[in-house]
Amino acid sequence: MGGKNLRILFLGEPKSANTQSWITGLRNAGCELMLASARSDGSDEAVPIGNPYLPPRLRLLFGVHSVKKIISSFRPDILIAYRVTSYGYLAAQSGFQPLVMAAQNEKIVSDFSPKILRPLLSHFASKAISRATLLHAWSENVASGLLHFGARPEQILTMHRGIDTETFSPPVHERDFSPDKIRIISTRSLYPQYKLDKLLYSFAVLKKDFEKASLTIAGDGPLLEDLRNLASSLGLKESVSFTGKLPPAKISELLKQSTAYVSLIETEGLSSSLLEACSCGVLPAVADIQASRELVQDQKNGIILKSDDPQRLASALGAALRNRSFMADASAYNTRLIREKYDRSRNIEIFLENYRKLL
Repeated sequence: MGGKNLRILFLGEPKSANTQSWITGLRNAGCELMLASARSDGSDEAVPIGNPYLPPRLRLLFGVHSVKKIISSFRPDILIAYRVTSYGYLAAQSGFQPLVMAAQNEKIVSDFSPKILRPLLSHFASKAISRATLLHAWSENVASGLLHFGARPEQILTMHRGIDTETFSPPVHERDFSPDKIRIISTRSLYPQYKLDKLLYSFAVLKKDFEKASLTIAGDGPLLEDLRNLASSLGLKESVSFTGKLPPAKISELLKQSTAYVSLIETEGLSSSLLEACSCGVLPAVADIQASRELVQDQKNGIILKSDDPQRLASALGAALRNRSFMADASAYNTRLIREKYDRSRNIEIFLENYRKLL
């Protein structure tokens, strides 16, 4: 592999872990990259788009002149926009080609968007997709979402960008799967769609059989205080820890100390958080959604949760946690799988091969 080192202008959110992972992978592969954002005020690594005194939504809506100025100054080979209805639409308005766009979720227009805005966001999605040269889909369900908004199959590259398998690796020492060493972890953000309240209720049930079990919630978001209060009301204050947002190396440390990873979100693309957990050898227990089924085979290398009812969820998780040989086999299988299919360095090189064909 190899070829011309590309100059890439990347439109996205500087505080997003997904953005940071992608641009780090591109830079490690030799790309000269500039990040521009409608949430930047110039104090971070990103070049601000639009007037920093305006709300980000207005900067996205009216920022095309600013983006054109950045393009004229930086003279990129490729323009990448992360998320279709925001930076994707803005990039499409610039008229620059080649334009590479990535969708985060099968719901190209999020169900959590205000209802009054959804028709407008649907228009933005169709317009952006029609002007994209290449569309990234992290999983098959995301590709289906893009097709729904008018994408052509030949526009779509269905492949996850991968994760840093050097940072997210199994622990040096063999993991202890003893019932009295159970440590459950969530590395999802603290928003309603991640159903962390359901996880807490389920953990309270699980504690009846696994008294020494602990739960770590490693993430940040608007529900932090509500979740802390819920944990206290369930008598879990001493066994549940909230770490806030952590850098990748700290998340990796926690994963290496954990037994099971739980994610209950019902709609998303193939999650980097799930890939990171599997790469560290943590048993995945995930909601029954298409993206997760691309990676997790129920009772082979993880658990597909058919219900978020606390009793049923605790029962399914408890049965797996009692089966040490299953957890050990799943751990070994997953670490191999991630290195073979989801290594960031490998997958970014494939991305770059596709980008060079667009020039």
